[in-house]
Amino acid sequence: MKKISTILLGVVLFILSYTDSASAGMPEAVTYLQGQTQDAWITQALIAAGETNVPTDHLTSVAAGGFNPANDYAKTILALAAAGKNPTTFGDIDYVAKLKTYYDGTQMGDATLLNDDIWSILALASIYQTNSKEAVAAKNFLLANQNDDGGWGYAVDGSSGSNDTAAAVMALLEAGIDVNNAVITNAVAFLHTMQNNDGGFMNDPMWGTDSDSGSDGWVISAIYRIGQDPAGLGWTKNGSTSVDHLETLQDADGGFWWVDPASSPAFNNKAMTPYAVIASAGKSFPVAKYEIPKPTKISANKNAFNFSETAIITAEYLDNESWLPLAGAAISGGNQNYTTNDLGKVEMVLPSGNYTLQAAKDNYAASNKIEITVLTAPSVIIVSPVNSGGGTSPVSTNETMETDETKKLKTTETEKLETDLTVEQEKNEENILGVKVEAEPVNEITTEAESIAQGEVEDFTKRGTETTKKLGAGERAGVLNSYQAAFGKMPETAGEWEDVIKIGNGELPNEINPVAEDKAKIEFKKIYNRECNLENPNDQKAINMMAYGLRPQKRDLDLERAGIKKFVEIYKYLPSSAIDWDTVRAIAYNT
Repeated sequence: MKKISTILLGVVLFILSYTDSASAGMPEAVTYLQGQTQDAWITQALIAAGETNVPTDHLTSVAAGGFNPANDYAKTILALAAAGKNPTTFGDIDYVAKLKTYYDGTQMGDATLLNDDIWSILALASIYQTNSKEAVAAKNFLLANQNDDGGWGYAVDGSSGSNDTAAAVMALLEAGIDVNNAVITNAVAFLHTMQNNDGGFMNDPMWGTDSDSGSDGWVISAIYRIGQDPAGLGWTKNGSTSVDHLETLQDADGGFWWVDPASSPAFNNKAMTPYAVIASAGKSFPVAKYEIPKPTKISANKNAFNFSETAIITAEYLDNESWLPLAGAAISGGNQNYTTNDLGKVEMVLPSGNYTLQAAKDNYAASNKIEITVLTAPSVIIVSPVNSGGGTSPVSTNETMETDETKKLKTTETEKLETDLTVEQEKNEENILGVKVEAEPVNEITTEAESIAQGEVEDFTKRGTETTKKLGAGERAGVLNSYQAAFGKMPETAGEWEDVIKIGNGELPNEINPVAEDKAKIEFKKIYNRECNLENPNDQKAINMMAYGLRPQKRDLDLERAGIKKFVEIYKYLPSSAIDWDTVRAIAYNT
């Protein structure tokens, strides 16, 4: 009897040791993911699991030609936000701006799909932009396309599946729908119908009823997001939960099989491991959020100041589409520390010299840099008086005298000199060596640009200039967008503002950008199915309009409506970005 007991104990110990060697947990899952080719989903899973210093080099670009490009940018934004990176500046392009190009006015991405609307909302939620027009439209599109059974499918009018329904629940909660709203409770009721007797979840009965790790992962994350316990009694079926079932699919190497390997389907794999890890870590989507620093800008009331003159510096930040005063910003570049007041302004008196100023504040992007000059103090020649002895010629000495009397003297003499010069300059002609020479006419656009750069025009978009008043505020904002699209920056110097005004007047800017022109040539070929011929004035005009956004001398709304129609036929979406509208104008006025 003792021998039999010993044998039974050995068998039990063997079974226990075998079970332990075959099981795995979160550390093994992390190791498994670290050994795979990194992608956006793996990045989110590693961060959800508590890993730090997670690699992000693979997120610097998004491969073109994906099946669902809106989703490609959305998942990249989610991964970067989880990693604490700025998705507007981290990659080779602004990922947020690119995602928003898939907005067609009513929804995101392909109008026949729902999945891209779901992930667009989650991506925008990860950067606190659920109030954006893109996120609101996607939310409304989802609400309008919920199936009668409470769920959502991958496509419009498609059968409901647990994966997309779980993701939609997370997206709508992020978009502001209350957890007790019927939209959510009906969706949760549908998820209950997808739970199998083994505790796990199937996706869509049309494609099979086996429980799988992907469905477990998505639903578990959604259950956490609605504030419930996926291992609780409310989600227990036949004594098992989805958490129990998910654990049965983890292999010894840490990866999660899609379905029970005992069934041995030919296509079984461990591709669902990232979603399983996120769920096992108790996380939902977005895994983490990142607040994009608000853009800021700085300006001075003018560029050059007299000695001891007060310079007024203004700092602003962009909120939605309005520039507002940036209070409490530190202005660097002067001879001491300066902080803006509630109006976003600071007054400073600087020693003579050249200064590069910039504004900075926590949680805001660093501003542009501006350069100002403070002129040197005036030098006054003091002439010694003739002595009483009737001495010969006076003795002179050069000294810098900063007394009130010498300042007054200098100011009076300077004003007189400036007045005399002004009178001479106002004459339309001069007589040089007996030859009358007409004064060179002043370029109105150049003068306007200098006024803007010196801060004399308070707001170009709202007020405009004499040559751009015909455009209206909205169109002037569009001109600025076209300039930024062409040169990758906003105008700061007088020369750059001159180019903005020239674009608004339909003139080619002084500065050219070969990259913008090359992109325009690519779009030209898409539109006209041929290479552009720069010897042809119409072709050159089209390139100029697409590359730089040149405005027509006279608008023709009928032509522009036809241009929009042609644009939609070619690109399959409504124009939204500055580049899109520049293309529309090129089509409209060069047909």
